[in-house]
Amino acid sequence: MKNDKRIDLSTNHQIALLEKYYDVDRTKKEINVKLYYDKASELLNFSVGDIGKEMFDNSVLEKITEITDQFPSDYRANIIFVVTDFEGYTVELLNEKLIDIIDINNFKIIKNRKYTWLTAAILVLVGFVLLLALGMARHFNWFGDGIKKEVFEEMLNITSWVFIWQAVTILFLQPSNLSKIGFKIIRSINSVSFMDKNLNYLSKLSKDDVIENWESDSRTKSYRKVLLLVSSTAIFALGLYKLSQIIVDLITVDKMDGLSFLSYMVDVILILSYTFAGLAGFYKYLNKNKFRKFAKFFSVILGLVILFSIVGSIISFQVNTLISNLISLLVYGIYIFSIYAPDSKKIKENKENQSN
Repeated sequence: MKNDKRIDLSTNHQIALLEKYYDVDRTKKEINVKLYYDKASELLNFSVGDIGKEMFDNSVLEKITEITDQFPSDYRANIIFVVTDFEGYTVELLNEKLIDIIDINNFKIIKNRKYTWLTAAILVLVGFVLLLALGMARHFNWFGDGIKKEVFEEMLNITSWVFIWQAVTILFLQPSNLSKIGFKIIRSINSVSFMDKNLNYLSKLSKDDVIENWESDSRTKSYRKVLLLVSSTAIFALGLYKLSQIIVDLITVDKMDGLSFLSYMVDVILILSYTFAGLAGFYKYLNKNKFRKFAKFFSVILGLVILFSIVGSIISFQVNTLISNLISLLVYGIYIFSIYAPDSKKIKENKENQSN
């Protein structure tokens, strides 16, 4: 009779396996991980920088990440560096270098995240432009009839969604290796210690000490940056949509009266406001000064034009236009909040300074 016993994939079995190789505290849900090094220099990277200014080696953090990947998600690791020969390096200096490399990684992650989100926004805009082009192509029958029409329209449709899907991919499906390491350091580490060859503790840093400067931006500020990019992208896209509407109207209109001309002028002002407000948002997201002077001016004009459009659509009982303008007003509100809302961290610091 065949052995029908199934593999035990329970947490208890996983912990039992880990207990064969690590010191596991089930009560505290902590696992002591000893990493042995003959020399302190093995923890450092000598390939970059001047002599005496060597950094902590990132490969050590990668090794820690690889190890902690084996642990249950609710367990934390106490990383213990056991060094036989410190070669004149003090434990304080090694701790400082460890914190420094984590801070440097933090800055790189923030920078990479910023440009990743911007790249995704640009890809979405390109996909949106192609979808607008597809709509206009179908409306004006640019590709004629028959198989040629089906092929070209399908190609345009697929290409536009490839750009949009690529934006989703780089945001959520392809995190950088550095981000993975940073995430593991934050979520999986309980403390970092140094021991000598006799297993005597020389120092012990808590996770809070190790990641003291991690994500120096306040959470509110981080969310506000994302809202700024999303709302700026939406505003820019609304401007492109308004532009496509004007192009379609100008091509199809037979005769233009004074009221129509006035309506087109309002739309042109709105498109310019959308465009410059969106650009100002993009540059503010990148902490660049270009278009920053125009941000307030065009955001005010944009708000006035949107309100004017809402009033006009209510008077004329145009429900579809009213819904479109209300959506624009919502996006505009998010945009204004993300640009002008005060930073809660700075407010807190100012209050603390005033109380002192």
